[in-house]
Amino acid sequence: MRIRLWPIEARLHSFAPYFSFIVLAFFALAAGVYSLSMYAKKEQAAMCLAENLYHEGRGEPVSAQYIIGMMTIARVTDPDPQWQKTICGAVAQNRQFSWTLDYKLATQRNEQAKWEQAKFIARDLLAHAWARYVLPAGWECARFFKRSDGKGVSKASMKEFETRLFPVGSFGHHTAYQERRGCKNPLPTN
Repeated sequence: MRIRLWPIEARLHSFAPYFSFIVLAFFALAAGVYSLSMYAKKEQAAMCLAENLYHEGRGEPVSAQYIIGMMTIARVTDPDPQWQKTICGAVAQNRQFSWTLDYKLATQRNEQAKWEQAKFIARDLLAHAWARYVLPAGWECARFFKRSDGKGVSKASMKEFETRLFPVGSFGHHTAYQERRGCKNPLPTN
């Protein structure tokens, strides 16, 4: 018995345009989902950094807010295992920023203009950190900062600042610190 392939092939070829369309639609959908998820991750990082900028530096000049953001990003880029590897992880890390001690990342923001400014700075830093913006000279290992007047710093944190860290400079109403042991990954400075 001889199998006639022509009718089967003819029938398959009649579905070829639909099959091609389905395959292309699948890949377009997959690329769209991937792109959307990447945008969502970037936006989540920007919002976490903006929250930190808003709470840590909304009363600071813009240049000081950029330094606060750069020092937060510096923690993420530092390979030392004491630091989280995402912006949101670094911001929410236990006992690093006083405003997160209540474990509330989503807080009230009463000053809309300052919140919008914090969002702009956060997105700008995430897009251009280490290219347009670097830390000041001598701050390549700075990963900590606190208000220069000590306000909002617990006694335990103050003791840690005095024993484990030393100041490298000041900006706005804050002082930047680095660990006495130095760091394994100095970051670019100007």
